[in-house]
Amino acid sequence: MNKTIFFEPTRRITSGCDVTEYVFPFRVVDTTLVGGPDEILQSSHHAIKVAVTRTLSSSWDFTDDNLHRVMFEYGKRHVIQKVQDGTLREFEELDLHTANAPCPCPFDPAQIENPMGAVITLESSSKKLMEDSTFLQLAASIIDARDNINAIFHQKHNEKLIIIGEERDLLQFFRDAKSKEEFFFRLSALSNASTKMNVECLRSLAGITDTQVKSIQLLEAYLRKHSILEQRIIDTLRNINKLRQGYPVHGDRSKGVLEAHAYFSFEYPITNYREAWETLLLHYLEALQKLLEVLKN
Repeated sequence: MNKTIFFEPTRRITSGCDVTEYVFPFRVVDTTLVGGPDEILQSSHHAIKVAVTRTLSSSWDFTDDNLHRVMFEYGKRHVIQKVQDGTLREFEELDLHTANAPCPCPFDPAQIENPMGAVITLESSSKKLMEDSTFLQLAASIIDARDNINAIFHQKHNEKLIIIGEERDLLQFFRDAKSKEEFFFRLSALSNASTKMNVECLRSLAGITDTQVKSIQLLEAYLRKHSILEQRIIDTLRNINKLRQGYPVHGDRSKGVLEAHAYFSFEYPITNYREAWETLLLHYLEALQKLLEVLKN
């Protein structure tokens, strides 16, 4: 059954100078009831609180109105996913910071509708979260591989290699991508998962003190130092990250975006988002399995 989401007037929460918070109230109702006498009675009422740290908002450098719109866009997409998954709660919270949100901001505020009175109609989907066996199996294999890598790395160095930045990122692996917007969210989560590593440990093990050297390069240096480098691992992680830089607003102007399309044998621009997303997950799983294999040596 189709659902319609009606957003109501926003509330800004007065809090400390380290965070900006908005609450976006909304109600959800079956689309067939919209305009009928029982529309309000049959609606479920919810709210989502979106918080942005001062560090992140400063790097975005938006006016208050534009920051409000961007926070709404993040909150709206979170709500849409929850409705589609059938996991929406009465009160949702979304915290945005430099570890889980990119800089520059991926959204153009001029292209975001006014949060006040926004209306979204969602078509029903026959599949909920984890009902697609293809993505269920892929996601389970990815999570198993990540856990096994951490176990082997911990055995060697008494530390975990892979760090989970946001638990919700792992949920994206279980989901299909049927549109450009869904593909972007899945890709963002995959990029986060691919780059969140124990950089302090890697820096120490590789003997690199330069803080400008980041996670993938540190992993490459570590593997090279231990003579177990499998270049395909690094190439896959780098190209996932390059591909993310092209969505949704930077396009082929970002360095390496077209090269990343070629690496994964994607057409440009991508039109089959489901196939592209499944391909990315398969490449990521292959990279994890190769990493696990070389760490065992």
